[in-house]
Amino acid sequence: MKTAIIVGSALASFCVEKFGTTRLKEITKEDINQRVQQFRELTNYQAELS
Repeated sequence: MKTAIIVGSALASFCVEKFGTTRLKEITKEDINQRVQQFRELTNYQAELS
């Protein structure tokens, strides 16, 4: 379930880059993998206090 949410969010982020689903026709699997990794890094943020 978590994986589906992350991948769905990553794909949705491509949709807002251009009108409608146009951007989805241009992306590769590597583009999706990179976006998923960026999403994971963003959601696993851990602040360091000094």
